[in-house]
Amino acid sequence: MSNVIVVIGPGSIGQAIARRVSAGKRVLLADLRPENAKAAAEVMSNAGFEVSTTTVDISSRESIHKVVETATKLGEVTGLIHAAGVSPRRRRRRRFSKWTSSALRCCSKNSET
Repeated sequence: MSNVIVVIGPGSIGQAIARRVSAGKRVLLADLRPENAKAAAEVMSNAGFEVSTTTVDISSRESIHKVVETATKLGEVTGLIHAAGVSPRRRRRRRFSKWTSSALRCCSKNSET
């Protein structure tokens, strides 16, 4: 089973962090806009990473749980990079979702069993 790093918000900052910590691991890129995730996946795939994509709305508990399900099907989740809304180009910033935090704890509990 491979280790999986989940990147929520795979813009420039999310990709830079993922490149640093994801060597030898599978990367799941999740974004509100599927075209953004696919563009980031192409860049990271060309750099030699094993990448998958999914859509996520961090304000939706159900959406976060779907990302968790997708990630756990790929392997053992060993990390989360939450970079949604931190791009300097955006004026609006999103707060870290409490659901994202609880979903990651759920992944950690599932991987221990």
